[in-house]
Amino acid sequence: MRHIPEPTRKRLVLLAQLLAQQKEDRITSLEIGRQTGWSQSVIRRDISMLELHCGKSNGYRIQELEAAIKAALNLEAEPGKQRKCCIIGLGRLGAALLENSIPENSPFVIKAGFDSSMNRTEILSSSFPLHPTSKLEEVIKSENIEFAILTVPEKAAQETASRLADCGIKGIVNYTNTVLSLPESVAVENVSPLTALTNLLSNFTFTEKDS
Repeated sequence: MRHIPEPTRKRLVLLAQLLAQQKEDRITSLEIGRQTGWSQSVIRRDISMLELHCGKSNGYRIQELEAAIKAALNLEAEPGKQRKCCIIGLGRLGAALLENSIPENSPFVIKAGFDSSMNRTEILSSSFPLHPTSKLEEVIKSENIEFAILTVPEKAAQETASRLADCGIKGIVNYTNTVLSLPESVAVENVSPLTALTNLLSNFTFTEKDS
């Protein structure tokens, strides 16, 4: 399998999610473009990175395409081998993510939640244990947790992220507006509403100037 560039990888992740929602057996690049806004040339180039040998004159076979994406990006959820995650920060956003934030058939499973307020960990309802942040390192290591969802207040974001990195976390989904400074061994996905909206505005502005 050839190296897949980061922009292509992100589009393929979204494409896999789109394919999982389809009810037909096949899908064309034209239909993918209609639903995503991507050009057909970009779609075909991304799919070519999968080295998928299937007919495309009348569309891609959805099941085969989805399987190829999951195999290429290592997204398959093997029974008993789901990647363990945790949520750090149980304020309004973190509390909203406690239930139904990750589908059962995904490659991930949330094993713990943490908050600096003992009161929140005691009154919030969750299908997994909730702990004070003082037990962060202990629980992450004992549960072999690899990924974290960070929803703490801005002033605590960098310190908390550094603690996560120090105890072996491989990746952080960063819902805060803080730009985290971490070792290269820790991957970060910045998904705060402000970051997402700014990206949309930047893309919209660029398109306006280009037209």
